[in-house]
Amino acid sequence: MIEIQDNLLKDLEAVKQIPIVPNMLETVCQLTGMGFSAVARVTEDRWLACSVLDQVQFGLKEGGELEIATTLCNEIRDHRQPIVIDNVAEDPIYKEHHTPRIYGLKSYISVPIILKDGTFFGTLCAIDPKPAKVNNPEVISTFKMFADLLAFHLQSMSILERSYQANLDLQRKNSVLRNANFDLDSFVYTASHDLKSPIANIEGLISILSDAVLKEELDREEIKQITSMMKVSLNRFSTTIRDLTTIVEIEKTEEADEPVTLDLFEIVESVKEDLQNLITESDAQIQVVATDSRLAGFALKNIKSIINNLISNAIKYRSPDRAPLITIRLEKRDGRSYLSVQDNGLGIPSSKKDGIFTMFKRFHDHVEGSGIGLYIVKRMVDNVQGEIKVESVLHEGTTFTIIFG
Repeated sequence: MIEIQDNLLKDLEAVKQIPIVPNMLETVCQLTGMGFSAVARVTEDRWLACSVLDQVQFGLKEGGELEIATTLCNEIRDHRQPIVIDNVAEDPIYKEHHTPRIYGLKSYISVPIILKDGTFFGTLCAIDPKPAKVNNPEVISTFKMFADLLAFHLQSMSILERSYQANLDLQRKNSVLRNANFDLDSFVYTASHDLKSPIANIEGLISILSDAVLKEELDREEIKQITSMMKVSLNRFSTTIRDLTTIVEIEKTEEADEPVTLDLFEIVESVKEDLQNLITESDAQIQVVATDSRLAGFALKNIKSIINNLISNAIKYRSPDRAPLITIRLEKRDGRSYLSVQDNGLGIPSSKKDGIFTMFKRFHDHVEGSGIGLYIVKRMVDNVQGEIKVESVLHEGTTFTIIFG
């Protein structure tokens, strides 16, 4: 299907896809005896030739433009009525008009092309440097019939285009739904497992605590140890609940916040404030590289959450041999944005990269964490139809690259 930024060029392509247009223009010239005919797209400020038959070397080709103010089509756009001239020199209205004088016209006919929804598309027109007998019912009715046929084809193509886009959107939503169902299955299985474990621990510890309390002599150290273990289990339980709530919130609000244009430097500074203790403790250095720091496509809280997750991971999984060095880079290529976060940390074993964005997945056990940070990042990127890639070398570092826009 057609995907062109300039709407007028898109309309030109639409006319080119109508197979009857060349025969239509040839019939117009044969019927009128005129040497030039065209289908024109006409707006308030532009006149564009979408299809042309030029037998008199008028000099205008397909895709060519005329200054809108110099054309009679500009007037037709306003009153939406045909203009028909047999002989300019004898016409009481147009013999002094600037358009015939500019282009050397002696005869002229132009009929508006109006779509079914009332939109003015342009005109079907014919001109010649000699007079022609065109102001008669046969010619005018033929032009109107051809204009109606063009309008019908253009309207039909517009409906097909919308249907195509709607189908693409439906396919995308179905894909999202399939992924959501898969994630839900994983979510329920993992959540039930992660919730059962601390609950079972707490139940066992309560039983042990009950036995300890029933003893004639209370062992305060034993009770202190049991309550400490209960706190650990409760913290695990609380963390799991918080993580599950976070995931649910992403699904609920993924379409609620509109993307806006943001500044990468400002976002990183805000994240650094949130992570100040972690940054200071680790002596981490964070640098931003961006020629154009404007960042569009994400809601503020989502892109801030993404960068927060990636920076905090880079610090948490730092190498014990060196201070963390984190580089955040924003590049624009081919109309898309490439946002990368690079670190010099522990790296990820190549055998484990495939599951890196899986819910509750962790690759280093020496650091506290729930294993949903990268899953959340992936979900947020998916929600804007972006993609995220990871490159990592064990003991050297990792680079996450988000492509969007």
